[in-house]
This record gives sequence, C-alpha cells and structure tokens, in this order.
Amino acid sequence: METRAGANRAMLENINQLHHFILHAKDGVIGKLEDTYFDDIRWTIRYLVVSADGALTGRRVLISPVTIRTLDWREKEVFVELSCDQVRNSPDSGTDKPVSRQHELELGAYYGWPPYWPVVPFGMEAIPPPNLVAESPEETSGGDPHLRSAREVKGYHIEALDGEVGHVSDFVFDDRSWEIPFLVVDAGTWLHKRHVLVKPEWIEAIRWEERHVIVRLTREAVKNSPELAPHFPLPPEYVDQLLKHYREKG
Repeated sequence: METRAGANRAMLENINQLHHFILHAKDGVIGKLEDTYFDDIRWTIRYLVVSADGALTGRRVLISPVTIRTLDWREKEVFVELSCDQVRNSPDSGTDKPVSRQHELELGAYYGWPPYWPVVPFGMEAIPPPNLVAESPEETSGGDPHLRSAREVKGYHIEALDGEVGHVSDFVFDDRSWEIPFLVVDAGTWLHKRHVLVKPEWIEAIRWEERHVIVRLTREAVKNSPELAPHFPLPPEYVDQLLKHYREKG
C-alpha cells in the first residue's frame, strides 16, 4: 500500500485529518470517510466508516484498511482495491448500532478478510490485557465491546493519578500498520490550550459510561512533557523526545 502519492514510507498522522477523505473504488467514487472504528485492545484501526454516494446513497459501509492501495494526504483521497459493485452488494453494516462479531464475520466472508481477533479454543475465555478495564454498556448489547468509534471517544476526559489533565481531542495513527500509538490530549485552560500525547499502554482503565480515561501518569509529568506541534506527520525526533521524557519520569 502506498501511503502518499509518490511516497512509500509510513507516517504518524492524525485521524481527524483523515475524516472527510474521498474514497475511490477501482471504477468510481464510493463516498466520504466520516468515521473510523478501532480495536481498544490492540489499538488498531479496523474499519473506515464511509457515507456512500451515488447508487449507494443512504448507506454507511465499512471498509477494511487492508483494501487500501493508495492514501493520498495531499489530495485527501483514498483508493481501494474494490469495485463499486463489490461495495454495493456488501452486507449491510448497520453502523447506527454496535457492530456485531456476526456482521464482521459476514463482511470477512464476503470480502475474504481474515478475522483480526484471536481464535480462542472452545470452552476457554478470551481475557483482555490486565492494564485495560473496559466498562461498557455494549457488553450485553450483542456488539463487539472492543470496537470503538473514534468520533465517539473524542471528548472523553483524561484523568492522571492526581487529577484531570484534559480530554481526548484526536488520535495519532501509523498510516501503514494502522496502529494507534498515541491519543492526543487537549489540556485546556490548565496548560493554556496545549496539546500533549499519551500512549495507550499508559492507560489504567477506561470508564466508558462515564467517558473517562485513567492514565498511569502524574499531572506534573504531563505538564512537563514536550508540547505537540500543530503540524503532521509527527517528526521522529519529537516522538523520541516524548518517550525519553516519560522514561525519565517513570
């Protein structure tokens, strides 16, 4: 997959910028990207949510990043290895409600996408990593409790060990692997509208019903962390500086 027109190396970009990109099939326009769904266990983008145009008007469809051929940041376009007919005849996503594992299996069977969750032997229970406690009303709704909307999670409050530090304003993702290495935190008036980054591995718990994310950091560590520049992609030297800061504080 090419990540940029004429470029072939991964970049750390922001999800907010990705929304509103135009998605192109091999034989026409599919529609506009309006959201992304990510897995909150592996912190990886699993689907692009597309508001379809033309003959597909009124439908919202899920597209896996594995189908992407070119991601053109300059022109704000995504080109996928699918035809309009393939998308038109795909299983209805039902993106107005939690996406069920059954629907994901139907999509995978239709497109030939492998399931991304681990196969668990019969009679055994899949246990999430101990550093993440998900308290979600979707656990009993029939939806995948670990598939999250990036738009919905924006605005969640971020709490350090000794108090609130801001709210989620964006996510940083690798435009080749589609992993999410950082959450962008708007520190508000506390830090004069500064934006800082935190890694998902520093999350102690997510209280979904309360819209709160608890991180294993102190307010002082966040306050003294390198300020996020307003421009993307993230420079490698900035990432090195950020990680060095938190290693020293840890």
